[in-house]
Amino acid sequence: MSRAEYRVDVQADVVSLANSNGVMRGRYNRQRDTLTLPLLDVSPPVAPLQLKRCPERDAVGLWPRAAAGTASYSYRQPTAREDGWATATLAEVGIDEKRITALMQKIVSTDPADLHAMAIHSILIARHGKLVLEEYFYGTNADQPHDMRSAGKTWAPMMLGVVRDRGSRVEPTSRVLSVFHRYPPPANPDDRKSKMTVADLMTMTSGLECDDNDDASSGNEDRMQSQQVQRDWYRYTLDLPMARDPGGQHAVYCSAGLNLVGGVAQAGHEPQGGLRRGPDLFEAFIARPLQFGLYHLNLMPTGEVYMGGGAYIRPRDQLKFGQVYLAGGVWNGRRVIDPEWVAASTTRHSSFKPVNDLDVDHAYGYGWHLHHFTVNGRDYREYAAEGNGGQLVMVVPDLDMVVQVSAGNYGDRDWYRWALRILPEYLIPAAAGGAPTAPRP
Repeated sequence: MSRAEYRVDVQADVVSLANSNGVMRGRYNRQRDTLTLPLLDVSPPVAPLQLKRCPERDAVGLWPRAAAGTASYSYRQPTAREDGWATATLAEVGIDEKRITALMQKIVSTDPADLHAMAIHSILIARHGKLVLEEYFYGTNADQPHDMRSAGKTWAPMMLGVVRDRGSRVEPTSRVLSVFHRYPPPANPDDRKSKMTVADLMTMTSGLECDDNDDASSGNEDRMQSQQVQRDWYRYTLDLPMARDPGGQHAVYCSAGLNLVGGVAQAGHEPQGGLRRGPDLFEAFIARPLQFGLYHLNLMPTGEVYMGGGAYIRPRDQLKFGQVYLAGGVWNGRRVIDPEWVAASTTRHSSFKPVNDLDVDHAYGYGWHLHHFTVNGRDYREYAAEGNGGQLVMVVPDLDMVVQVSAGNYGDRDWYRWALRILPEYLIPAAAGGAPTAPRP
């Protein structure tokens, strides 16, 4: 659920909705109690929308669970399903139910009119390998895949790790251009480009002119996806000019680079008997071993899977992603990925500039964001898959705990402050038995 704010003006039967992008005008029919609005930016023009008033009982997607101020939360143990998750109560795994209930009550009492409030769609917690909290809001449910946005980037290094376990000769130290040896020499030749390694891609230190936070950057994700000249986005990325030396500690946010890691995994699987499509690798080596239900992968114009973010995965299955890393690469007694790859992936290799006052010492592994929080004088390490709008898979090894969150605050910078607060202010104290404290200054 993305949000937009409009100034509403009513003159007779004309209704105007205005914001910084312009004014939209429609007509209100008082007798029928209907509102007619045009569809904007649609070519060719189509008939306008005719909206009718919706009773609160039918507006499940507009409220967390009920109208603001009327919802009441009561904890229930998650339901066991045939998807590999054992369940337990919060108390059975040592999590304070009162603290969790207070957080859930805050979520269900959210007023949708508050544009800066978090629109939480799901929140799940697993501890000691058992699912102990599973809650859905705004009409979402357990069987509904949710867009992971950039949290889906972390699947790319995992896919590389699993094909490496199956005989691929590609290593983090492998030169990227040598992996794509079937391609012609890339555009913008540069000695620095020939030195770029797979690890540089996974840690966002490729040196390519690729910065998603800079609209003018050649490798900006939106520019790459909107251009029509080069349909092969692997080739588009390899053709980018170099902006700096590859490697080093300074990470620059680049979705195209993580997507290229998916191409590396596919190309590196050739020793296993030929080139297989990325969706096939994901299904065979990740989705099936982790007992996934319904899921969706975005495809590039070439039909290959896009690994730069945006996979639609059920929340229970997203939680497994964190659990398998927490368990050293094992899910339900089955080895999915090598423990050494897990350790390397969740080790600091680079770092980002802070985006707010809470974003201190923001490190990066192989697709995982790394943070530390201090609660009651104790340091807790966390690694997380993070995506726009509040898509999170957070792992706290010291507490043997994994948390999944999906939300609808797309394009709202406040979601990241909330993401940095939920663990130290709510969840770590609930699991560790301490009083809530602020994130480490």
